[in-house]
Amino acid sequence: MLIDFDHSISINDKNDPTHAERTGTLQFMSISNLDKSELKPTALDDWESMLYIFCWIGTFGWSSSTRANKTGDSGEPKQLDRWHKGTLKEIAKAKRADLDTYNAFQAITGEFNLGLKNIDLLFNLVKELRDVLIDKSSGKLAGALKKEEIILNTKTGAYENVVLSDPFEERVAKWEELSESLLMVLEDFAQKARERLGK
Repeated sequence: MLIDFDHSISINDKNDPTHAERTGTLQFMSISNLDKSELKPTALDDWESMLYIFCWIGTFGWSSSTRANKTGDSGEPKQLDRWHKGTLKEIAKAKRADLDTYNAFQAITGEFNLGLKNIDLLFNLVKELRDVLIDKSSGKLAGALKKEEIILNTKTGAYENVVLSDPFEERVAKWEELSESLLMVLEDFAQKARERLGK
């Protein structure tokens, strides 16, 4: 899947990105992009964006003919509304919370349109992609929320939040390994889809 192809660079290019500005559709932007992180973009940003695209399709449908209402049965907005409403920081915070644990992520997958044909494949695909991206790591790499501590600033006398670690920053060092695992998941589900379609 190619996204933002006009901004693409070789994954092996060690130079700075060709476009310094942040671009993209808020619903599908990676957390690092939303946070305006100084981290060098990696393939993990693209994998994360792909996960968001699949969640959006699972919730709202493949096309206008399969599009589900953008509100739940109660008329309330869907969970994914948090992915495009508010400031960039608020959207990043919402995505972190939604990805952090499997139980939190169920709030997203629980709104998938069960009327879509083969939705079970898409449901299992997003679950596996999220598991590899967020859960298959340990220590500082696990989860999606920043690990913070509140400390007293002795100079100002005020309490401040200090970020001890950010799993998205920690994963950058292992982007190649994680990308290979994510690709295996995608290839496995592509094969399952071909088998189901009889191809």
